[in-house]
Amino acid sequence: MTSRAVTDLPLPGHRPVLLAVAHGTAERAGIAELDALMDRIRSLAPGLRVELSYVDHEPPSVSSALGSLAGEGVPVVALPLLLVAATHSKSDIAGALREARIAAPGFRVAYGRPLGAHPRLLDVLSARLAEAGAGPDTAVLLVSAGSADPDANAEIPRIARLLWERRRVAAPVEIAYASATSPTVPEALERLRLLGYGDVVVVPYFLAPGRFTAAVAAAAAAGGARMADVLGAHPDVARAVLERYEEAVAGDIRMNCDVCMYRVAWPGKETRVGAPQKPHAHPSDV
Repeated sequence: MTSRAVTDLPLPGHRPVLLAVAHGTAERAGIAELDALMDRIRSLAPGLRVELSYVDHEPPSVSSALGSLAGEGVPVVALPLLLVAATHSKSDIAGALREARIAAPGFRVAYGRPLGAHPRLLDVLSARLAEAGAGPDTAVLLVSAGSADPDANAEIPRIARLLWERRRVAAPVEIAYASATSPTVPEALERLRLLGYGDVVVVPYFLAPGRFTAAVAAAAAAGGARMADVLGAHPDVARAVLERYEEAVAGDIRMNCDVCMYRVAWPGKETRVGAPQKPHAHPSDV
């Protein structure tokens, strides 16, 4: 992967720009939530320049944002606002950084890692459950977007287990995916019904509302379950972003890519082992 320590970035006091890279959504409520998260980050780190770019849907694209910052001659930490490492972080954003470095050889840019199973995000998930009225007998269904990358999908059971460890009640934390793989939300809700759980809270593991969260909410309602809020612009989400930023500035960047589809050929999956890293075709760049 193209992850790199920030050995050539300025010392503290000359802070690199934090370029957050979100997936993007066509839903204005989702963009508003991401803007609110950026404002929260700025309020927690006065003086730090924070910019937002997108892999898809919404301008600016990560490529155009990198180009603008390279033109200014400022150092940058590009940080994926993504909850698991999948194609967008492993190839799309990494490819955009590679092209930016080629286009501007003196450009000082480092790549941080996705948010991942950060303890602060587990705190936020617990808070969202409490807000939704989850009690000790409430079963939880943690729903992720889903990915073509088995490595990314495998992170969700891990996060569900960590959430259950925090709850420490008999009721389970099950998983479902909104796309690309199974179990789907209706399938997982049916499993919980058959296990005898009538009280279920669906927790969307998303940063902001969008097309997938609307579909998850509809499936939850059809299955008689309550729906918790997305992670959103919670202060602990902002703190997690800043901690990932500080990791990158310090050069302490670790990615768990050992079993990702860019290194391992998975049965029944499109082979991407050794595939070149390329930026996503963002509509605003066409």
